[in-house]
Amino acid sequence: MVYLNFIWHMHQPYYRDNLSGKTKMPWVFLHAIKDYYDMPYMLSLNPNIKATFNLVPSLIEQINHYINGSANDEFLEILSQDAGILNDAQLDVLNSYVFLSNEKNMIHPFWRYKELYIKFKSSQMGIKIFDKNEIEDAQVLFLLSWCGNYLRENNKTVKNLISQGANYTHVQKLELIHELIEFLPNILKLYKQLFSQGQIEISISPYYHPILPLLIDINSAKDAQSNVNLPNIANDSFKEFSEGQVTKAVEFFEQTFNTKPNGFWPSEGAISEETIELAAKHGIAWIATDEEVLYKSIKNHTKEKLYKLYTHEKFQTFLFFRDKHISDLIGFEYSKIAPQIATLDFVDKIKKIQYYGSRDYIVTIILDGENSWEFYPNNAKDFFKELYKTLQDNGSFIQTILPGEAVKLNIEKVSLQSIQAGSWIDANFNIWIGKPQKNRAWELLASTKEDYVKKSASLKQKTDEKILDEFAAALGSDWFWWYDDDHFTTLKPLFDKLFRLHLQNIYTLMEQNIPQIIIHPIVPQNEVVSAKYGAMHQPRDLKSIDSEFRYCKLNKRWVLFAPKRSDRPNNFIKKQVQIEECVCPFDAGNEELTPKEITRIGDTKEWRARVVPNLYNVLSTDITPIGKKDDYFDTFSGFGVHEVIIETPKHNLEMFDYSLEEFTDYLQIAKERIVSLKYDSRLAYSSLFKNHGEVAGASVSHSHSQIIAMPFLPDEVSEEIEHKKEYHRRYKRALLDDLVYEEKQYEQNLIFENESFVCYAPYASRFAYEVKIVAKDKYASITEFDENTLLNLAKSLELIFKKYKNVLDYFSFNMIFKNHPYEGYNENSKDYFRFCINILPRLSGIAGFEIDSKVHLNSILPNIAANRLKEVYKELS
Repeated sequence: MVYLNFIWHMHQPYYRDNLSGKTKMPWVFLHAIKDYYDMPYMLSLNPNIKATFNLVPSLIEQINHYINGSANDEFLEILSQDAGILNDAQLDVLNSYVFLSNEKNMIHPFWRYKELYIKFKSSQMGIKIFDKNEIEDAQVLFLLSWCGNYLRENNKTVKNLISQGANYTHVQKLELIHELIEFLPNILKLYKQLFSQGQIEISISPYYHPILPLLIDINSAKDAQSNVNLPNIANDSFKEFSEGQVTKAVEFFEQTFNTKPNGFWPSEGAISEETIELAAKHGIAWIATDEEVLYKSIKNHTKEKLYKLYTHEKFQTFLFFRDKHISDLIGFEYSKIAPQIATLDFVDKIKKIQYYGSRDYIVTIILDGENSWEFYPNNAKDFFKELYKTLQDNGSFIQTILPGEAVKLNIEKVSLQSIQAGSWIDANFNIWIGKPQKNRAWELLASTKEDYVKKSASLKQKTDEKILDEFAAALGSDWFWWYDDDHFTTLKPLFDKLFRLHLQNIYTLMEQNIPQIIIHPIVPQNEVVSAKYGAMHQPRDLKSIDSEFRYCKLNKRWVLFAPKRSDRPNNFIKKQVQIEECVCPFDAGNEELTPKEITRIGDTKEWRARVVPNLYNVLSTDITPIGKKDDYFDTFSGFGVHEVIIETPKHNLEMFDYSLEEFTDYLQIAKERIVSLKYDSRLAYSSLFKNHGEVAGASVSHSHSQIIAMPFLPDEVSEEIEHKKEYHRRYKRALLDDLVYEEKQYEQNLIFENESFVCYAPYASRFAYEVKIVAKDKYASITEFDENTLLNLAKSLELIFKKYKNVLDYFSFNMIFKNHPYEGYNENSKDYFRFCINILPRLSGIAGFEIDSKVHLNSILPNIAANRLKEVYKELS
């Protein structure tokens, strides 16, 4: 059985100016009539389907302002006036909002709205080109476009106005606004009803939606990503506000729902050890965050581990981790395809989870419960109708559950000793801190707090409470969300103004002059913004949904990245079944079972590594090197060398677990053989490689490598040498040196580097999680390495294989040492040829397309692989 744990997050920033009593932006109202009722309503039509709704307390407070008449929404006040008497400032506000509806799904279905939109877009005057009647139509149609399906189907006023289509009057507009406000009390009533019936669970976030880990300790940002640039403030500048945000949220929930909250979605899934401790202190039983936080916490990116039930060992808090891929498909991709196809794809992905084993699994799906649906036709009504029906039809292997029920299920439970700080976006806090505008906002908050601390002793209690509330609102995550170039909205200057207004209010309450630095905008006037995302943030690896060809300049071949393929069943084969021999000839004590030893490291009985001729050799030096050519074919005798490096006497020891000394022995004996074979003038080329695991071609499970030396250069090797020589003739630089330079400038694919080597995932990787380790100095072959360079290479291999083990567990791979061929080797070879090691995980097979076209298919982008690899075992770097 696969249990689905849906969590829909409902949230808007705090748009109210508490000093003036005005609501500065209308988004709470607009999403209330479109999403906050429709989402639980669609669920209520399917009583067997369960879901959790995370309601941010400040959102409920703002909905209540509209209900009790204290919202004073500036936009609604403009709408409530006769269009013929609006002044230029009011028209400018209308100009900013009245067509902020999704063009395809909210504007185009209304023929008159679409007509006005085309006129609006074609004129530089904007809405000022409209006459009074056109403005009235635009206002009414804007509100109708934001009405959800329930209102469109059940509210008489809304239905009549939609049928009318155009030529609306001012009186009709006022009637519509009145009807919509009168509807708002139904929202909370429905949540309470479904909550009492047990169909939904309601969880909370901190009151004003701040990033709790940053409030508790600003250094949490560095814990999540070490190279982030922190603002120049004390690490505990806002620690006291973290307690207040949670306390106020819990108290508000209890007042609203007559019970204490059981669950917690920390704002943006932002979590840390201290965050869990704070939540547990308030009796929170479960917390949810993102899968990347889990992977970083356990130092393992194996997908199967996501579907277990976790508890924090110290605080006994249950932890649910969001399936990023499936959640983001609902949030970003399923809107583009027919509901039936989207639903079939969803169910297929749930079925594939069962391929991991015969046990039960839990899949947690968390996403924004409001912003996604405008990208769907009919506000996602058709999608949810099909999805919920399909889930009910497949109840034999899929069931929806609530987090509070999950603890009773027969799901494998795992205890976590600690949690890595991070959020739902890339398991770090970079969206909210680290860039110039974001850091400027944090610094303004800190300087305002310093001024407040100086004045606080003389403030009256009520004034002090109001000031602390302004601080709490200013610490909300949304202001930082819009700063810098991560996200774009035409209303960005207004978000900046709202943030600074909260700080200005603090000085007003303290009866002090407002500092000029707070009056001055953080967002520059006429700022050019190139951000790709708006209110929803599409994670970077979701870009991988589109296929992309990449050209490898090193081997002059194309690679096709098709990340959708990574979702296929059994695409990534983690643990290979090894071939087990009755008696292993490579084990210590079985030396007589191998051909006569060529060399060893260590004593005869206590050897640490050996080299022997391959018993099943493909080449032999006993054969005379003779070639011949007839009228049709070329042939050459099977002359050459085929040797086996037995890397360790321990049968079950794999390279993933080698010590530094074992890697050093391995490289030392490999170097010795490559040097020795170089002196046989009949040999032109030697290939040093390792096949690990059956998929990679290994027929013996005991860890070993091979050397095959040939009397001529294979065509591809010869072409590679000429390619590198030509590049050097043209640019006076080694091709691989330039590629390393480009990767270091690009940064995203770098994994680590030390004194002698740099390790990265190549931009045009042929294989998922492929890495390349390249010499930084002018070395063309391992034969040239001094003792220190060999040691640094051993350290590099030790580090990358420990990273591999923690991200992918044990898996099959090929490892290839790229040394300059013997033929043509001289002192000048170092100018154009650079030693490197290619490690090629064999997580999926090579099929007909690759064989035919020579174009490799890869399902994992290198920046994603690099990011996962560099996050583990940093201490060894």
